[in-house]
Amino acid sequence: MLRHVLAIEPYYGGSHQAFLDGVIAASRHRWSLATLPARHWKWRMRSAPVQLSRLVADLVPARGVPDVVLASDMLDLPTWLGLASRDDRFSWLGDVPVVTYFHENQWAYPAAPDARADHHFGYTNLLTAAASDACWFNSEFNRRTFFDLSRDFVSRMPDARQAIDLDGIEQVSRVIAPGFRPPKTRDAAGRDDAPIRLGWVGRFEHDKRPDRFLALLDRLSDQAVRFELILLGQRGRRSEVLDDIRARHGASIRFDGYAESRQQYEDQLRQIDVVVSTAGHEFFGIAVCEAIWAGAIPVTPDGLSYVEYVPESLRYTSIEQAAEIIKGLQTPADRQRLSERCRRGIADYRIDRVVSVIDTALEAVVAAG
Repeated sequence: MLRHVLAIEPYYGGSHQAFLDGVIAASRHRWSLATLPARHWKWRMRSAPVQLSRLVADLVPARGVPDVVLASDMLDLPTWLGLASRDDRFSWLGDVPVVTYFHENQWAYPAAPDARADHHFGYTNLLTAAASDACWFNSEFNRRTFFDLSRDFVSRMPDARQAIDLDGIEQVSRVIAPGFRPPKTRDAAGRDDAPIRLGWVGRFEHDKRPDRFLALLDRLSDQAVRFELILLGQRGRRSEVLDDIRARHGASIRFDGYAESRQQYEDQLRQIDVVVSTAGHEFFGIAVCEAIWAGAIPVTPDGLSYVEYVPESLRYTSIEQAAEIIKGLQTPADRQRLSERCRRGIADYRIDRVVSVIDTALEAVVAAG
C-alpha cells in the first residue's frame, strides 16, 4: 500500500470528479486531493498552476510527501512544475513521479460552432505529456487521437520538430478506463405493446450534437415509430434544440430534467430501453455505460470510443441507419438478450475492477521511479 497518493484536479466536476471519487473510495492506498471548481475550462488550464501551487504547498506538510502525483490533463504540468521549482516547500518534487490521466485531449475536442480552434490548448496537453513520467488515457480512441494529432501538429511546426520525443511518450502510455458505478439493473424488459423508451444521458451541448438527436426523433416520428423519451444529462447554456424537442415531441416525454440525486438518476436509467448517443465526440462515455448496465441497449455513432464496447450492429453512420436499428429493437425479449450481451462487454469497466488496475499501476510507477 502506498502511503500517500496526491491527486491534482483543476476541473473537479462531471466525469473528472466521478473518476476520482470512485477510485479514492475503493483504493487500497491513502489519498489526498488538490482541486479547483469545474468552471471556465480554458481559464482553469491557464490559471490552475498558480492556484494549485499554493494548495499543494499547504497540503503536503499535513499529509506528508506523496509517493506519486496523479494529475489530470486539465493541469498545465510544465508550468506547475516550473512554479514549484522556485518554492523551497517543493524540494521533494524532483524525486516524486507524476502520472497524467487524460480524460480528453484538446487536439480532438471539437470547437464550438462560433469559435476557432485554439491549438495552444492541444500543445499544452502535449507538453504536459512530455513532462509526465507516465500518461494514462481513458480509451484507446483518446490515446490514438492524441498521438496521431500530436504528430500531425509537430510535423507542421516551423522548427523544433525533434524537441519532443513522441515515441518515448507513447512508450510510457497506456489505456485505463475511468470506470463507472454500476446501477441496479431493471427487473424486466417491458411489454410488447408499449412504446420503446429512448434515453438521452449526455450534456445538452454542441459537442454531444443534440441537433442530430432531434433529427432522429423527427425521422422516427415520420415513420410512425412509437416512442417515449427520458431526457437526462446536464443542460447547456443554450436551449434551442431542447426547446425544439419539447415543442415537437413533448407528448412523448416521460422525464425531462437533470437528476439531482443518484437514486433519481438510477431510477430513470432503469426506465430506458435504448440509450441513444449522437455525439460528435466521446472519449469514453461513463453515462452510456451506466445506462447499459441498468438494462438499456446502446445505439451510438460508429466511431469515437464507442467502438471499444458497443457491438457493431448497434453503431450507425447516418441518422437513417440509427432509425433502422431502433426499429429493429421493438421486441422486449430480443432487447433482453441483447442487453445481457452489452453488459458483458463493459463488465471490466466497473469501478471496483478499474480501481484494482489503477492501484497496481501506481505501485509500478513508484517502483520504477
